Amino acid sequence: MEEILKKVVLLGDSAVGKTSLMNRFIQNAFSDSYISTVGAKVSKKVVNIKLGHVDYAISFMLWDIIGSEGYKSTQSRHIAGLNGAIVVADLSRPETISKLEEYWIPLLYETTAEIMPPILFVGNKLDLVDKEHSDKALGDFAALDARVRTESVIKRYNILEPYVVTSAKTGVGVEEGFRSLAVMMVMDHENYDPLTRQMEEMVADTMYEMDERKTAKSVLDMVITDFPYVVQSSEVSTLILQDCFGKSAMSKDRPTPKGTREIIDCLLRNARDKGASEENIVKYREKWLEKLKRFG
Repeated sequence: MEEILKKVVLLGDSAVGKTSLMNRFIQNAFSDSYISTVGAKVSKKVVNIKLGHVDYAISFMLWDIIGSEGYKSTQSRHIAGLNGAIVVADLSRPETISKLEEYWIPLLYETTAEIMPPILFVGNKLDLVDKEHSDKALGDFAALDARVRTESVIKRYNILEPYVVTSAKTGVGVEEGFRSLAVMMVMDHENYDPLTRQMEEMVADTMYEMDERKTAKSVLDMVITDFPYVVQSSEVSTLILQDCFGKSAMSKDRPTPKGTREIIDCLLRNARDKGASEENIVKYREKWLEKLKRFG
């Protein structure tokens, strides 16, 4: 059996059910509680598939990233180096399908330097809509795909049903969708260029440097992107980010200068408790607050 590690990123607006889909796939569990992802959550699951006469063990490294517009620096850095993407819309909110074409697919396209990875289109929350709505979503996905990828690529993957409707609550369609993506990634495996990861990271760095930080949200984006470098650990960074945003009354969709300063104080206080160097703490505090000055 051939073992293959694949990085897969879930993309889509907040509250479309990305985290619930991941939990259903990883743990076969669903929670009605809603926790908005800050930064990224990473989980792993191995899926066994057979393609031709070869058995494969596909290790999914699933990245569930922040689902709000305006955090391109954070999002592009998490997208860099991916092998596949799951783009998710909420079937009960048609505008989230439009957002895939308006924001998420262009961000993916830009970060990967126009080299599109295998994509699974998911319409989630099937339990909330009727068949007419779900059938329309599948048609919308196919039309969007036709505008994104070449006809030859679409035909190559089409036998695998790259457009699915799911319910993270009941589990319908979840396993089948992830397995389809696993097969697509194996089909694409020989064409994967390891230099692509370096190129995508360079693109993400460029996007970060070119952002002029014109809004409080863009400053908060910078803070989230920088914070792993403060604590020198992406895992510790994620835990602290979740804790500080969980305690904050500020919405990350509508950040305020005051709320952002409170987030910065919380992050750096926790970073100090986790052993971050005083030099790093001072350096990043000055950098972030300097950028925030223009907003009050």
